[in-house]
Amino acid sequence: MKSKSFMAVLFLAVFSFVFLFSSAPVSAEDDHYLDDEHYFIAKEKLTGAWMYVTLATMKTPASAETKNEAEFLTVTDGEESWTKFYYKTRVIKKEEIKKGVVVISLEASTEDGAYRGPENKDEAMGGTWFMAKITDLSDMYKGFVTVSGGYKVRLDNMRVVVK
Repeated sequence: MKSKSFMAVLFLAVFSFVFLFSSAPVSAEDDHYLDDEHYFIAKEKLTGAWMYVTLATMKTPASAETKNEAEFLTVTDGEESWTKFYYKTRVIKKEEIKKGVVVISLEASTEDGAYRGPENKDEAMGGTWFMAKITDLSDMYKGFVTVSGGYKVRLDNMRVVVK
């Protein structure tokens, strides 16, 4: 009886090990429900107060042969697009919140008028994102900053470009 139990436990342990380590790696989602495969793309660089950016995944990396443009597949509609203006991002850390820092935020309003972060993956994937610069920190104690264009953005709704 003990040997059958031991064999069952051994079988489960081996099966679990094989299953766990033979699976393809999965990218971890961050607090905005985005992972390492997500980029924000634009048709031009930020020159005005703010601009819309589009969430996408890279299909073809940039190279000399592609004139340093990469090909992307947009998340919302599957449109294929080539651009040299693409941004890998992560959630900003509190100590990085400073005037002049370029951030990307979800355009989702709250009752207090400040844009909030995505509440679920569907909102993150299908929502409208924009790029702007932090211009005013005086309301940080209230949980938001002001970005170029005069928009209020909550502290948990900012992404910074990864170099």
